[in-house]
Amino acid sequence: ITDAGTIKSQLSQAITDAGTINTTLNGTIQSGNNLKQDLDASNASAKSNIEELRSENFNSKEILAGVTDLRAFLGLENTEVAGITVDFTNKTFTRLAGAEGLSGGAGFDKFAMYGGRKRCNVNNAGVITAWFGDSNYKEDGSNGQVMVYQPKFYYMMYPLLVEQNTQGIGYHLRKANYYVSDYPLAGFKLHPAFYDAQGNEIDYILMGAYEGSIFDVSANAYILDDAQVMDYANDLFCSIAGAKPASGKTQDLTRPKLNQMCMNRGAGWYSDNIKATSANQMLMMIEMGMMNMQTAIGQGVVSVADNPNTENNSKVTGGTSALGNGTGQATGTSGQVSISYRGMENPWGNIWKFIYGVNIWGDGTLGGGVPYYATDFNFAESKRTDNYVSAGFSCANANGYISAIGYAPECDWMFIGSEVLGNSSVPVGDYTYIAANLNGYKVAQLGGGWPDGARAGAFFWTLSYGVGLRYRTIGGRLVYVPTATA
Repeated sequence: ITDAGTIKSQLSQAITDAGTINTTLNGTIQSGNNLKQDLDASNASAKSNIEELRSENFNSKEILAGVTDLRAFLGLENTEVAGITVDFTNKTFTRLAGAEGLSGGAGFDKFAMYGGRKRCNVNNAGVITAWFGDSNYKEDGSNGQVMVYQPKFYYMMYPLLVEQNTQGIGYHLRKANYYVSDYPLAGFKLHPAFYDAQGNEIDYILMGAYEGSIFDVSANAYILDDAQVMDYANDLFCSIAGAKPASGKTQDLTRPKLNQMCMNRGAGWYSDNIKATSANQMLMMIEMGMMNMQTAIGQGVVSVADNPNTENNSKVTGGTSALGNGTGQATGTSGQVSISYRGMENPWGNIWKFIYGVNIWGDGTLGGGVPYYATDFNFAESKRTDNYVSAGFSCANANGYISAIGYAPECDWMFIGSEVLGNSSVPVGDYTYIAANLNGYKVAQLGGGWPDGARAGAFFWTLSYGVGLRYRTIGGRLVYVPTATA
């Protein structure tokens, strides 16, 4: 009985201790439940944040893009790229990156898109048969067409200051940094000129060294005097020295028929187009450090007396044959002799050049109209759907000297004026003709002709004539686009 009393007392204590432990355990369980609820809430919040970040596509590429944008804004320091700041407001041009301290010419030869550019002979299959300086190189057409080999390049354009175009859509570009590179660097894009008919990347294009003339298939001879006898279904558009550029003085040399004669040569041959032209303009601007090419290189053939409605007064091609791959002006009186930019004779002046692959369209509310450009080589007139897409900006709504270039984020490589408050010297020095409050379609011509004087230049556009235009002052240029190899 005595032992039982002791055991009872111990059992009572054990029961008391167990109750204390149970109370503590219940508290721990409650704390665990509270912690689980907190963790569940945090997990839900984390999932929500992840989904939000995913919806904003916030990733390492975007961070790198932001860094690239900042570098582009401040100015790249990479000596392997050439760049320029174009300030339309203050009418200044400042060389950047590897172009800093250089002047146009040999200093730029270290960049492949400049130093690798040279004249060559090309047969109808697109095969290069000789380079300038080779013993078999010819400019009379006996060894193929005389073309300029242009290596591909990548570009980056960063808008520093834009202003809404209140007379149309898009923006006036007030200030921007432009860069070109031989290599695909962060933030750079392959220039749109360097894609083939299937949309594949290519290593080069070939641009006519000379303004276009015609080969008469029926006579088996080059037409050297612009005789008005073209047969667009069979004849071939050419690029040779010693010929007066073809014109539409009386023959029906319209933009599509000119392009057909280019295509008659075979696959890959076309007339000059907006992408190839824009590539050439970008390279000129960066190398020469300005947009007024008449000041940088020479006047070009822009001061020749005109005989209205009677003659094609353009000069015979080949005036710059001796310059070869170089840039400069032929010997003679400035304004009456041809100029060349790295092998391409008369990118402006002498005779207007039709530019295909771009149509200007407006509905009466878009200023001078909106450029629509072809995404491939299926060029067509009066078209702005399917393979033709909007550049996103309006052209200037009056004639005059360009003071700003049109800009939209979706098309940062084109050089068409959106405002005309400049003069014959700055900031561009070139004129533009438009159709105010355009309602309908217009075609594009570039560069000016023999009587256009200070208005002419590498950025001188006429966008005021309708489809089907042909005239004695208008011709074109040949282009070859190779097909990408596997």
